[in-house]
Amino acid sequence: MAKQLDPEHPGKFSSSLVAGMAMLTCFDAEHPVRGIADMAAELDLSGSTTHRYATTLVALGYLEQGPSRKYWLSSRVCDVGLSLLDSIVVRRVAREHLKELRAQTGRTASLGVLAGTEVAYIDRWQGSRQGQYMIDVGLGLGTRLPVHSSAAGKALLARLPEAEQRELIANLRLSKRAPKSITTKTALRGELERIVTGGVVVEDEELLAGRRAVAAEVVDGEGAAIAAVELAVPASAYARERLLKDLGPKVAATARHITAGLG
Repeated sequence: MAKQLDPEHPGKFSSSLVAGMAMLTCFDAEHPVRGIADMAAELDLSGSTTHRYATTLVALGYLEQGPSRKYWLSSRVCDVGLSLLDSIVVRRVAREHLKELRAQTGRTASLGVLAGTEVAYIDRWQGSRQGQYMIDVGLGLGTRLPVHSSAAGKALLARLPEAEQRELIANLRLSKRAPKSITTKTALRGELERIVTGGVVVEDEELLAGRRAVAAEVVDGEGAAIAAVELAVPASAYARERLLKDLGPKVAATARHITAGLG
């Protein structure tokens, strides 16, 4: 693994640091607890080397170990992640606007950014109105969703320069997650072509049955989309047309306020 990441100047490169950082990425929602053998196999390291790195990360406070000799991420990793998120300018600027959007609607307001072929929530304010909990289960700060099945993802994908958009779509795997998920690249391109610059984007039970969402992009000084504001609602509470009419303008206004705040 370390050899694959060596740059042109290996004398200035710490393979031990790379391995230690990679070890932290072994843990995810599907694998919250890991043993030495698991990590060694994934990182392509010997058992003794993996054990040495794990012991070091425990001493530094980034991993914890239980009686079963298994490891899991400590809360200190979360602190580092939150500090990183707080350093993202658009998140700092967006925070009060997202809270206001949540207060106006009672629905969950999020800020998403592109992360490869996914959109990642870098800020999220939970709504409390009836039916909201059921469509928010499993989604939270840091959640990554496929770009083609989320309102925020489609808003950002539609604003990419043509060459970047084409490359990203080529790398997508369009799985059916909900009743109306887009499952072909031809259909996705058609959807993106219908998205109007400066308008709002609708997600209509494409990510989750019973969920609709509306999103609008936040742009930088050069007009490039850098994030998207998204508001999610229960489909039982908002038909598509009502969602666009009642909440679309609020989401678009929030995105404009954040854009203005970025200067």
